[in-house]
Amino acid sequence: MAADLGELLVPYMPTIRVPKAGDRVFRSECAFSYDSPESEGGLYVCMNTFLGFAREHVERHYRKTGQCVYMHFKRYARPKLTGASGGTVPKRKNGKIFLDLEMNGDSSSDYEYEDEVKLVLFPEHFEIALPNIEELPALVTIACDAVLNSKSPYLKQEPESWEEELQVSKYANNLAQLDNGVRIPPSGWKCAKCEMRDNLWLNLTDGSVLCGRWFYDGCGGNGHALEHHKQMGYPLAV
Repeated sequence: MAADLGELLVPYMPTIRVPKAGDRVFRSECAFSYDSPESEGGLYVCMNTFLGFAREHVERHYRKTGQCVYMHFKRYARPKLTGASGGTVPKRKNGKIFLDLEMNGDSSSDYEYEDEVKLVLFPEHFEIALPNIEELPALVTIACDAVLNSKSPYLKQEPESWEEELQVSKYANNLAQLDNGVRIPPSGWKCAKCEMRDNLWLNLTDGSVLCGRWFYDGCGGNGHALEHHKQMGYPLAV
């Protein structure tokens, strides 16, 4: 089986990278949505760009870039077992896989967590359970281990940085908000210029909903939010 997996991965080896010191690995949230390893479909991390994608977006990334190898992260939450004394029995499997998720966990939660990680090859969606040190080529094992142990790009080196006061934008104090009759619906958002439904930005001055900029790997939007800012000068969007 080891030889079979090695031969299977040979064509993909040039596309698999080991994260370097300056690389950011997005293994906690999708680039286009709020999906995470805790979401129903889990999260797929590209083994070349290290961007994270939900199930509905990873197929598009594969079609646009031809990148076939992804790590799939999935976290399952189950009610904790009840002990003889009536209290809950804590139980956690593979607890070190998602370090940044663990930091946000609630120790008093009534749930226990089981983390699952796989290497997935597109378009066949062929899955290889991890860890699998004996059967995978050394480069693949090193790359997977580096992704698993990478720090969240949303965290600074110093834990105290999370306790610092958030800085208010200089544009917020005198931000003009036009009374132009625009109403933002609770769902169904799309770009006003190209009707994209992903990577959207809401301008806080006139209520325009427009797509974000195009990313170097072929995904993202058409840059209409930035184009609108350059034309109108409205400074803030979320």
